[in-house]
Amino acid sequence: MEPKSEQASSTKKSGLRIEDLRPDAARLSAEEFKDCYGDAFLLLSSTGFKQPKSATSTEVLLLDLGEEVGERTAGVSVRVVPIRAAQDSLTHLITVGRATKNDVTISDISVSRFHAFFKRGPTGGFQLQDAGSSNGTIVNESSVCAKEAGPPMDVKSGDNIRFGQVDVTFLEANALRSYVAKFGD
Repeated sequence: MEPKSEQASSTKKSGLRIEDLRPDAARLSAEEFKDCYGDAFLLLSSTGFKQPKSATSTEVLLLDLGEEVGERTAGVSVRVVPIRAAQDSLTHLITVGRATKNDVTISDISVSRFHAFFKRGPTGGFQLQDAGSSNGTIVNESSVCAKEAGPPMDVKSGDNIRFGQVDVTFLEANALRSYVAKFGD
């Protein structure tokens, strides 16, 4: 099943505006939506990041992309980034970091080049592990162990994750589909 939006094929790095998923959330079954977009997602509530002027601060730049006021949530556009490995990936890990070679790229100076990674746990759910980042990874106020320092942490829909100083929300496909279907009501 192909996504209705032509932008869906480019969601790996930049994501989609959440409102762009609404037509597919309404027309596709839960399984078709999952097949089309993926099993899990990160929701970012700002539309762009900028390298800070000094090494001690992070500057988040909200870009005006010409969206209507009704297409924004809490004054900023929400981006949806699928958690998927690249097609040419040689590993089962889904990497997160500032470098563009990662599966999920977060262009913020507080995020390490290779910051963290997702993988499937023994029960099929997602787990998150820090990759030895400079500024750490946190899930719901609990630090995530680095890969050599302890086990990965299970993540579930609705969990708040912080990579460095960047906050995101983790959602599985069914939760995202339900949220998107209600978005704007």
